[in-house]
Amino acid sequence: MPHRNNATPPSLPLIVTLNCIEDCSLELDSLSGVAAVEHVPLSRLSDGKIESAAAVLLHSLAYLPRAAQRRLRSYHLILCLGSADRAVDSSLAADLGLRLVHVDTSRAEEIADTVMALFLGLLRRTHLLSRHALSASGWLGSVQPLCRGMRRCRGLVLGIVGRSASARALATRSLAFKMSVLYFDVHSVISTSISYFFLFSAN
Repeated sequence: MPHRNNATPPSLPLIVTLNCIEDCSLELDSLSGVAAVEHVPLSRLSDGKIESAAAVLLHSLAYLPRAAQRRLRSYHLILCLGSADRAVDSSLAADLGLRLVHVDTSRAEEIADTVMALFLGLLRRTHLLSRHALSASGWLGSVQPLCRGMRRCRGLVLGIVGRSASARALATRSLAFKMSVLYFDVHSVISTSISYFFLFSAN
């Protein structure tokens, strides 16, 4: 009879999301067969999931209660997502003897570059030109219909909702192309509306 291997396969390493990413479906699909991902709410700190994890994802060490901080171990890989104060988290990790890795979420410049590139591509219709096959003869004549509708940047108006870092970076880039910029600040409008409400109520 052929030899049958009854050994159970080794369990996958566990990644715990602590005080962040409650819905782990995307992470589960991406890490299928590589690691298991589970969200542990602060109400279940005593379940032992944190201690058995290989890596722990969290927003900030400073935002965790002391009871949760004491559950973290030196063998954990702590990934800090979008920390408000990296220096505070790094100092706290050093005091606790933890290995902390900051995942840099400040990508305002890259976001602005990408949006501007997509915007220019639509104006120049490069998405159509890139699909056009290069032929030996008559190439220019066949491309001319695709070029119809191309626009210059000068004089166009770009509307931006919000004043985030990426929005400001995009506005700076659009001004370099001689475009005008209009922005709509949602928070300013909400504050103004609240002020008008209280003024009207007082009257």
